[in-house]
Amino acid sequence: MTAKTSMRSISTYTRATAVAAAAAAVLALTGTAAQAADQSAAAPVSGTEGIITVGHNQAQPLVSPDGTTAYVVVSGTGNTVQVKAVDTQSDAVTRQATLDTAQLGLVAALSADGTRLYVANGQQLVVLDTATLTVLTTTALPDQPRQAGWNPGLLTGLTVSPDGATAYVVQNGPTAYRQYGQGRVVAFSTAQHAFTGSVQVPTSFTGTAAFRPGGHDLYVGGDAGVFHVGTAGTAPTLVGTVGGTAGALDYHPVFTPDGTRLFAVASGYKGGQADVIDPAGDTVTRHLTLVNGFADLGDPQISPDGTRLYLTKADYSNGPSVLSVDTASGSLVAAETVSPDEDQLDGLAVGPDGHTLYLTGSIGSNGTLQIIAN
Repeated sequence: MTAKTSMRSISTYTRATAVAAAAAAVLALTGTAAQAADQSAAAPVSGTEGIITVGHNQAQPLVSPDGTTAYVVVSGTGNTVQVKAVDTQSDAVTRQATLDTAQLGLVAALSADGTRLYVANGQQLVVLDTATLTVLTTTALPDQPRQAGWNPGLLTGLTVSPDGATAYVVQNGPTAYRQYGQGRVVAFSTAQHAFTGSVQVPTSFTGTAAFRPGGHDLYVGGDAGVFHVGTAGTAPTLVGTVGGTAGALDYHPVFTPDGTRLFAVASGYKGGQADVIDPAGDTVTRHLTLVNGFADLGDPQISPDGTRLYLTKADYSNGPSVLSVDTASGSLVAAETVSPDEDQLDGLAVGPDGHTLYLTGSIGSNGTLQIIAN
């Protein structure tokens, strides 16, 4: 590890210490030493700090539910899409798979049980078995409603329902010269390995999507607000636009684990802002200014205990950083700001232990995964 990394670890160790202390207090109050040992054995593990070279660019991290494996989807040798499994204890790449040629709009998602990895690349969806990283199916997306001569929209988001039954692909509207159609959300049955339906959303430029925990409600970001999509049927349906978000550039939504709050982080020229949404009424309850002035924020992640919102911040002069936001107050926690070693960041995942951060980006011409104990 570099000196930069070591200094960062010291300045941000308070978060990990607080989490560990809270866990110890819970164990002291809830049972015997044997019970504590059982709970400790079942707890997700923390990653070992390190920097692992994984490819070239567009790297995205996903972490297994037990914290033992990080999966990185990245553009690799020969401009192919590569999927690499990294042992988070040894920081070694243990297996990998090579897919098709990398296309614009490479997005990935992991099932809640960690057994399936979904990669949407260009206009196709690939399903992999995580135990072996073998490809189970490759399915072309159904053609997007578009006029003759128009091009399909880029894929911007991919998520899997909490029960693992359906994957949802989010796509920009079709394009022609200075013309843009409506975006859409496409449902993929994980049992049938087939697309079962789609719904258009009233925006040309879509963002990422987030499922409300324990339900059938999917929220999709876009340049015209945040859209509520119902997923109870085989085909998704548009419920409506969240009040107060139209035109707010809420590209990146993320839920707290209890499903009571949705944080929608703005990007583009209104970057540095976020809205807190109550899904019970689909209304904005609070508007947050996270960073004054322009700030290119992205990759929002909520800690498993719901107390922290983590965001990547691009800074092409001073280098990127990861910001920590107290979800109760909406304020930045400056002591928990992380300055990684990457020249730029492409992705962020929070480990299931609640304080290990998995960052993907690049150092020089190398794509990297950096594991940080925060």
